[in-house]
Amino acid sequence: MSDTLITADVQSIIGFETPPERNRFPISAEMAYDVADSIEDYNPLYVNADYAEKSRFGGLLCPPLATWKDIAPPIGYFGAGQEWHFEVPLPFNSYGLNGGSDWQFLRPAYVGTWVTRQFRILDIFEKQGRSGPLVFIVRQETQTNQEGQVLSRAKRVSIHRSLPAGEQSNQVKMVTDHLTTVAVAPPDPEVILPKPEPRPLNQLHYEDVSVGTELPPVVKGPMTTTHLIRWAAANGNYARIHWDLPFAQLHQGLPNVVVNGSLKNQYLGQLLINFAGEEGWCQRFYIEHRGMDFPGDVLTAFGSVTGTREVNGYGHVDCQVGLRNSRGEQTASGNATLILPKRGQTLPLVWDEEPW
Repeated sequence: MSDTLITADVQSIIGFETPPERNRFPISAEMAYDVADSIEDYNPLYVNADYAEKSRFGGLLCPPLATWKDIAPPIGYFGAGQEWHFEVPLPFNSYGLNGGSDWQFLRPAYVGTWVTRQFRILDIFEKQGRSGPLVFIVRQETQTNQEGQVLSRAKRVSIHRSLPAGEQSNQVKMVTDHLTTVAVAPPDPEVILPKPEPRPLNQLHYEDVSVGTELPPVVKGPMTTTHLIRWAAANGNYARIHWDLPFAQLHQGLPNVVVNGSLKNQYLGQLLINFAGEEGWCQRFYIEHRGMDFPGDVLTAFGSVTGTREVNGYGHVDCQVGLRNSRGEQTASGNATLILPKRGQTLPLVWDEEPW
């Protein structure tokens, strides 16, 4: 192997665009509810059609970070949809760990929308990690509706690492030792926890916030493997590191199954949308994943206002956000831009894209 993993073949992939792919089904009311239920976010705009139709949106919405569902993804040795590298010829096979994303939300995703997505590889680079060389793949995802209008754009970063020493990329190696015992996450089997009741949210206006204003935290957990499988079912991605403990430990060298990065994104998205309120808009959301969370952890999404500014007559609110677990670790950090209505103002439903 050469000194660099970024060979000429890999380098030549930068700029590659995948063919447009339309989802197998339009967004349905069941899909929107399923996603909302899996993240325990019972925003009436997602789950109450009568309420949503009377809102300024005029119809039922899908949570904006979950508008695409993988229907019947391939299942290979590396888990559903995880046995490829977005057409990148890496010299080793590995999981693509979620390194983070940068979203722009340009219009609502309504129930009934046919979503088409397309990827473009923006960059590929290498860094040395604690466990060896890492390859970072940066892709731009564009989602459009059936009228060709852009719903959202996202820059996504996946991190690829080689398998633990001794593992082979093209065969299953049966291992019977070195499994680490993990504690069973609470609650006890006989305990049935009620679903959270939806709480009315007070609508904030641009005039109500200032630098230092804290976003009301969103608390989830204790996390269990059931949370992870429930999200996988709603999202359609069954990557094995999130539910298969022997696989996670023996084949990926992890101490436990890990909370999905996409699920943590949802919790942070709920934090932001709750703060913006029904009359506001989450325009941009950037997040980096810097640590792993496990079953048993209680996760808290938190944030504060770092700046306010007027742009074209609208009140933009910049926020710093993060996610911490009950072990005292901050495992995600990022920032966002919300748009809050001024008093007496109604915000538009369509927004212009910002330069990256």
